Amino acid sequence: MDDWKRSLVEFIVKKNGLLFGDFQLKSGRRSPYFFNLANVVCDGEGIAKVSEAYAMGVRDLVGLDSIDYIHGPAYKGIALAGSVALELYKQFGANKRWGFDRKKPKDYGVPKEKWLVGEIHDGDRIIILDDTITTGEAKTESMEKLTTYSGCKDLKFSAILIMLDRLEKGEGGVLASALLKREGIDVFSILNIKEVFEYLKGKEVNGKVYVTKEIYDTFRKYFEKYGGQ
Repeated sequence: MDDWKRSLVEFIVKKNGLLFGDFQLKSGRRSPYFFNLANVVCDGEGIAKVSEAYAMGVRDLVGLDSIDYIHGPAYKGIALAGSVALELYKQFGANKRWGFDRKKPKDYGVPKEKWLVGEIHDGDRIIILDDTITTGEAKTESMEKLTTYSGCKDLKFSAILIMLDRLEKGEGGVLASALLKREGIDVFSILNIKEVFEYLKGKEVNGKVYVTKEIYDTFRKYFEKYGGQ
């Protein structure tokens, strides 16, 4: 793991972005950890550090010339899409449009913003930003909304960029990222959960060991059941 990623992991842990215990996931699985990016980006320092990491991911993993529009799924992705668009412009002079979807339709105001907010054009190459991926269903829902409600033709989904890949198998025992790849969508992650746990195992961060042997063993058993690699 690169030094800047180690620094990022420690920052996330100190901000309670990675929690350890027993958590119910949207997928129905019981997980020994929970990734909550909202805890990290709740102040200026946090959103600055996170958006900088995403901007580097866009440049290095996806390519600045491969996207026109940045989409942030509601709710966590909204602030993320805006802050990353700002960071891309500040760091690299790349001026990208951005927007988000709604979980519920808005039945007043501008009709075209009933489900989506943002300036989307025909043929746009879209990148979706999100915090993590488990089964990939939420990402598929975002793409369906954009295709159905944008009113635009020939939209292309260049990539999905997430902060943390849980590396979990979805339907048929296949990684969620592999399922999306079959649909022509590349999934990139800044971090993956295996490298995060390996780095934190027995390591003291800010005077505390977050991943003890017991926590690590619980994670290993969970990963043996659901992990894909």
